Order: sequence, then C-alpha cells, then structure tokens
Amino acid sequence: MQAVIVRSKRIRSLLGGGLAFAGILCTGFPAVADEDSLPPVSAPKFPSLHRPLDRASDFAPAGVLLDHTHERGDWTFVYRYERTLNDQLKAGEKTLTTAEYAASYPGYASMPLSQLEEIHSFGVMYAPHERFTLAMVLPFVENRLEQSVGGVFERHRSSGIGDALFIVLLPFMQKGTQKTQFNVALSLPTGSIRVADGQGNRLPYLMQHGSGSWDVNWGLTYTGKYQWLAWGAQVESQYRIGSNDLDYELGAVYQASSWLAAEAGKWVSVTARLGWIKTENIKGADAALNPGTSPLNDPRRQAGTRVEMGPGVNLLVPVLGGQRLSFEALFSLYQSVEGPQLAPDVKFNASWQWIF
Repeated sequence: MQAVIVRSKRIRSLLGGGLAFAGILCTGFPAVADEDSLPPVSAPKFPSLHRPLDRASDFAPAGVLLDHTHERGDWTFVYRYERTLNDQLKAGEKTLTTAEYAASYPGYASMPLSQLEEIHSFGVMYAPHERFTLAMVLPFVENRLEQSVGGVFERHRSSGIGDALFIVLLPFMQKGTQKTQFNVALSLPTGSIRVADGQGNRLPYLMQHGSGSWDVNWGLTYTGKYQWLAWGAQVESQYRIGSNDLDYELGAVYQASSWLAAEAGKWVSVTARLGWIKTENIKGADAALNPGTSPLNDPRRQAGTRVEMGPGVNLLVPVLGGQRLSFEALFSLYQSVEGPQLAPDVKFNASWQWIF
C-alpha cells in the first residue's frame, strides 16, 4: 500500500508539473510586467527513470544468476541464454581421438561426437519487502546430439520446457558497499525425462529436459565495491529430494564462482570470472537406457569436475527503469570426467534484465 501511495504522489506531481508548464505556454506572461520583475521559472523536474545507485559494476557477469536482491517494490523481468557445446570426448583429463575410443572401449555400439545444449530462461523478480525478493524462472531447453552408430552418422534433436524454479533471496549482512545474501530455490519437475527419438527410443540422460524430481537449490553470495572496482563470490549446491518415477536420481551439482568488474564508464563494465563445477554420478538407472550400447546411457559415467575462466561485459541503458545487457564467454582451464564422456571447451552466456 505504501508503494502505491508513493507512486500516486509521483504521478500527481508529474501531472501537476505538466499542467503548470502547459498553462505558462498557453497564457504567456502578463503584458504589463517588466522582464526584470518576472519571477524565475524553473523547468518541471521529471523523475529519473533509472535509479541513480545502479551502475554497470553493480551487476555480476552474465553467467551468475541471483547476484543481488532488490529494493522494495522493484520488479525485474529477465531473459537468459546459455549455450554449451560438448564436443570433446574425454576420459579423465585426456581427450580421446576416434581411434583411441575404438581401441579402449570396443564394447560400445556407438561413439558420441557432440552434444549442443541451448537454454532460454524467462524469469520475473519482485521485492515485496526490502528483506526478501521473490523470483520465478522457467527454462526452455533445446538439445542436439550427434553420434556414430556402427559407422553410420546420426543426429537427434529435442526441445521442451525444463524444470521451473521458485526462488527466495534473503539479504542478511551488509556493511557499507559489502553485502551478503542467501538464496534458496525449489525446483519443480516440469521438464520431461521421457524424451525419445523418431523411432520411440529413449534418448540419453543429457538429452532429457529435467531431473524428474523435486530438488532444492541453495546459494550464498557476497559482493563488494570500491569506487570503480567491484568484486563478488558465490557458492551453490543442488540437493535431490528423491528419485524420480523412472527410479533414478541425477547427481548432485556443486558450483563456486568469483569475479571482478571494472567500470569503463557509468553504463559499461568489463568482467572476469573464475568458476568451478562438480557433478556427481546418477543414482539408479533408467531401465529404457542400455548402458552397454553407449557411455551416454551409463549412469556411472556422468560425473566430472571443471574449472573455467572468461571475460564478459555489462551494459546499462537508462530507459524505462533500466535495461541491462550482459555477455560472457567461459573457457576451460581444467576438466576431469568419469568418461568416456562429452565435455565442453567454451560456454557462452548472455542475459537481458528490465528493472523498474
């Protein structure tokens, strides 16, 4: 109610200023008045559409989600794009050639070549109170798998809604420009785990659109700033509440990031981020997937650790409350997987936010 009253006052002030200015233009100044005796007329002050505290360095790189809470009454619409091309066939830290794969794993009927994952996430955030911010995110997943089966090239595609997220962001420590917050999210099993090819055969685990289970995600984020330089760190974990209705449970995921952002101007900042991701193996198995035909079907060959680093840029456009555009590329520094398994070399993130 207080936010509504404040907005009503601003609207009345804006309308009043506009009417007064129009009245001056229509009636003119009195003809009998001397120019020196006229009272000074100041232009009406319109409210700024972009909050003065927002600068490009106030935001984390594009690949970091939920990096800050919002002021009371703020709304934010979010679109996020993630592109990961898994085109390296690895076992441990070693990248396998076609000959090495055939010699080391002769029992498999197929050889994975590449897998492309593109995620389009649509979200909305609202802060009903300065002590917590609510958010909802719904992803749309597009996958492409290329493999060789008995020497014959195959390509499979799938697309659909992923697992929806309901999120609460809770700030709990703040000292000057240094802030800390806690994020907790509930993941709903809205993504399909029964994606099949054109012949009705189930596609591998990495081609499915969701986990099939109710999951809890939590994260802890710290940010700080001094003049034109900002920094931050975030740790996250994903906990599976239980197995899905196909009797398997995706492995837990642990992540950590740290970043720096330097202003190149009030509306532009360049970023650098270091990330670490650890994924565990699947518990249980999908009975429709034969682990003997492909390593992608084997629940014991899904774990791995990756260290990545890359640059990014944030752009702020002070229009309609504030538009944020951000881009990031992350390159692999270290990877070790329980393979053979497809792994990425570079990942791309881009996001758009509308804050008002």
